[in-house]
Order: sequence, then structure tokens, then C-alpha cells
Amino acid sequence: MVKLTDLGFSKGIISETIVSTYNMDGNPNAAPMGAIMEDEQHIFINLFNSSLTRRNLQANRCAVLNLTSNVEVFYKTAFKEANPNGKLPEEWFEQAETVNAPKLRMADAAIDVSVINMAPIGTEKTKALCNVKQISIAKSYPQAYCRAMSATVEAIIHATRVKALINYEKEQKRVIKLLELIENCNDVVNRVASHSQYSAIMTDLTKRIDSWRTKK
Repeated sequence: MVKLTDLGFSKGIISETIVSTYNMDGNPNAAPMGAIMEDEQHIFINLFNSSLTRRNLQANRCAVLNLTSNVEVFYKTAFKEANPNGKLPEEWFEQAETVNAPKLRMADAAIDVSVINMAPIGTEKTKALCNVKQISIAKSYPQAYCRAMSATVEAIIHATRVKALINYEKEQKRVIKLLELIENCNDVVNRVASHSQYSAIMTDLTKRIDSWRTKK
């Protein structure tokens, strides 16, 4: 039986996943979310109250935590506008086996979870404690490690915060710091993986950030 620790989870450490849920209209949604293992049977996610994922979890009480090494999938679930027509392709999803939630077809592993409870964290976030119902893994070859992958994921995470904060004057120091971190990530990508899918994503992400500045 596959356990969370077999997938690289450790107690108290944030692991990056893509959480997929159904919207109220029945369409699938997916978004990158950090997940933390409490023990082998329980995992929790800290969600912004404004997120669609939080609303979906509140309504449906279940989700799938998808693990993937495909950075393009990570990017296009973080920024839906990077997809054709601004929507995730329906063919990316299939119904999960044990919960009423979609899962990503191309995921390296999928963790079906049901929500045990949801509790507020301050005024902006909610902690969703989940029970692991099933873990399924796809057969795949081991992948050689490339620093560009982790740098690109790091930049995407920082960029989601830039997008949320860029229009708030009191958050400008934090935005500047985040932009510096993104630039450092970009330098790593261009140094170790120029002319790759990683550099293509970073180029698109930089243009997207510039457009947010224009709208500011």
C-alpha cells in the first residue's frame, strides 16, 4: 500500500500539489496549493478565503491532490489566463475513484481526500484538515533533476503573490522583494536551461507580470 511518505511527504513540511475540485456549476477546477502531512492518514491545506478552491471544498467536502513534475501543468493551473480561452482543458481531467472530485489525467500520483473539518486561520485563511481516502500512482521513469524545474515552480508561486498584492500600496516592499526572487529564479533558468519549456514559461510569466504593472 502506497503511503504519503513514499511520495516524499514529511510531517510539518509543505509539499507543492495541484488541488482539483468541482465548481458549483460542475466544471473541474485545479490550482497549485501547498499541502502538509499531519500523519500518514491526514493532510491539511491552508487556503485563502477568497480562493475558489476553498469555496469548492466547503461545498463538496472532497478533493484530489495531484503530484506532477510537469511544470507547464503547474503554470497553467496557477494562471488560467495562460490557457486557450482562459480555461483549463476539460480533457485534462477524469473522475476520481473514491471521491466526487476530478483528477488530472497526467498526474504522476493522485491523493483522493475527504474534508474532516475547516477552521479559520486569522481573517484571511482557512485550514482544511483532510482524510486520505486513496493514493494512486502512475508508472513512470525516474527523472533527472534539473534546477530549472524547481526555480520555475518557485517563480510561479511568487508570482501568484505578486498578482494578489501588486495593487496594494502598503504591500509594495513585499512586491519588490518577490520580484527580486522571481528575477533570481529567471537567472537560474536561463543559465541551466535556456531554450527549454522552463525558459518559455519564465518568458511568458515575465510578460504577464509586466501586464499587471500596466494595469496598476
